[in-house]
Formats: sequence, C-alpha cells, structure tokens
Amino acid sequence: MANAPQAQYYIGLMSGTSLDGVDGVIVDSQCQKIIAQTYQPYPAELKQSLRQLTQSGQTALSNLATIDIKVAQVFASTALLLLKESGILAAQIIAIGSHGQTIYHHGGQYSMQIAHGALLAEQTSITTVADFRMQDVASGGQGAPLTPLYHQHLLKNQSGVVINLGGIANITLLTDGLIAGFDTGPANTLLDNWINQQQSLDYDDGGLWAKSGRIDQSLLGKLLADVYFQQQAPKSTGPEYFNLEWLTGFLTGAEPAKDVQRTLLELTIVSISKHIPNNAKVYLCGGGVRNGFLIERLIHLNPNNDIKTTDELGVHTDYVEAAAFAYFAKRTLAKKTSNLTAVTGAKSARILGAIYAT
Repeated sequence: MANAPQAQYYIGLMSGTSLDGVDGVIVDSQCQKIIAQTYQPYPAELKQSLRQLTQSGQTALSNLATIDIKVAQVFASTALLLLKESGILAAQIIAIGSHGQTIYHHGGQYSMQIAHGALLAEQTSITTVADFRMQDVASGGQGAPLTPLYHQHLLKNQSGVVINLGGIANITLLTDGLIAGFDTGPANTLLDNWINQQQSLDYDDGGLWAKSGRIDQSLLGKLLADVYFQQQAPKSTGPEYFNLEWLTGFLTGAEPAKDVQRTLLELTIVSISKHIPNNAKVYLCGGGVRNGFLIERLIHLNPNNDIKTTDELGVHTDYVEAAAFAYFAKRTLAKKTSNLTAVTGAKSARILGAIYAT
C-alpha cells in the first residue's frame, strides 16, 4: 500500500478592498516561496453586490447570507483551481489561510470579513483558518494592518519599507529591528469608484484618465485636511470611510471629472509619500502597481528612494497578501501570535483566526 502524500504546503486566499476577485497561492512549509498562484475574478453581478454593500453599509440579512455563500464559493473554487493547476493534492495541504472579503471595518471597534470558513473547509476538505482580525479587535486593536509581520518575515528582518497599493494603502516600516505599520489612506478605492461612476469602467487603465486631467489644488488641500490624515498611528481605515459619499462632501459639482480623478491620484501619492523615510529601500505590491502614472508620480515625489516591487523579494506583487494569510494560518496552528501590538495597538499579542478542521 502506497504511503499517503506528506502534507507540506499551505494555501493563502485573499480578496482586498478593490473587490476584484480572489488571489490564491500555494506556499512552501516555511511560507517563504510561492509554489503556485492563481486569480479568480468575481462574477460581475457579485462584484456589483459587494460594491453596493461596502459603499452603503446596509442590506437585508438574507442578502448578506447569500453574498457570504457566493463569496465562499469563489474562494473554494480558487483553492481547487490552485490544486488542479499545480498537481498538488488536497492531502498535501496542511491548511488554508483565508482572509475573506472585508465588507465592514471600523478600526478598534469591529471588522467583518465574509467567505464562510466552514463552507470553504467543507468544499475543499482542507482545514481552514479564517476570521483573523476580530481577536485583535477584541484585544483593543485596530484589526489592521496585519501584514507587517509577514513583511518582516519576507525581508528577513532587514531594514526597508513595504507599501501595499490595494483599495486602501498601507505601509510597513522596518528600521533597525523596529517595526511600524498603518493604513495611510485610499489607494485605488476612490480612483476605481469615481471612474466607475463617471465612465462605467472598473478602473483607470494605467492611470491614463487621471493623467489627462490637472490637479485641483484647492480640492487636494481640502481632502488632505481630513482628520484621518492628521491622526497618529495605530490607525486603519476602509471604503466605509473613503467612499464617494465622503468625496462628494468636498465637491462643488463644477469640477471636471478628469480633474477629480487626477486630484484623487495625487491624494494617494501625497498621503503615502509623507511617511516614506529618505533613502529607504521601498518595495511595492498590490493592484496599484499596474497604474503606471501612479507609480510615476510616486517615484517623482521620492527621488532619493530606491523604489522596486516585491518581485525583488521573490513574491509577485499581486500575491503578497495571499501569501501572508498562508503564513498566519501556519502560525495559528502552531499556537503562535500574529498581531503586532506596536502596529495594531492591541493590549496583547494574540493567536489569530478561527479554525475549521476537516
């Protein structure tokens, strides 16, 4: 009788505030190397439902349950696709680490991610760790960002800056063994929602529409004066705060739409750049890396920094966060903590995540 295959890999699944779909990875037992990676977009109808849910913050419980199940099914199909494409068996996976889809985040009070960890475990026959944020919140923390611990793991404790350009931007600063991290504000969420409202497009391809506009300095000044940008860390945010309703409060209605897009892009760049130390090595990840004009502006405002992507660290820019939650699943099963109190503000380090065993 042949020996059963040895469980030696982890799966990480992630969907961010851009609401595009699910990123999935299989990583080695040390969570240092990506063995396989894939992406599953949300169906258009589900994406629209998620956009309405996160922008309005209101829905019927029956609708929330339906969306939760549909999101979990995309997460499960992503995991199964990873196995099929890689040739790795479910029996070789120690666990899935699933971030889920954030639909509500109020740092320090509550954070809700859907994707039904129990259903994911049942549909894949793989032990699943999910709901990573609420234990940190219950301990007085922001619940986000959690990824600085993985960035530290990735950089092998060397100094550097990691910036995730997702729907929301977050920054990790590693200097002389010290670590800090927080959400700087919006990255893609306002850009995507504005162009969707104005042109029915999901995103500004390469930032070309923003590039065609001009910066409205008066509007930019008002946006940057918002209280969130003045707050000290620990802090975290989401599209519940930085949304079109928030933006509309600053508009007169006379601004050309492309100028608003250009100004929103500059808001992203300025709110990030103010936190980048001079002469630091900077590694970028997240969907915003594909916005060529955004990266052009980031480099322009930080001429003394060596700005690269996490590809230089061996992890594709699109899959850093998925790999992070595979790493957190490994730590959870080993009964190790995953929140950094200096980052989230929690009173104590905690073992994160709910385990759904199979």
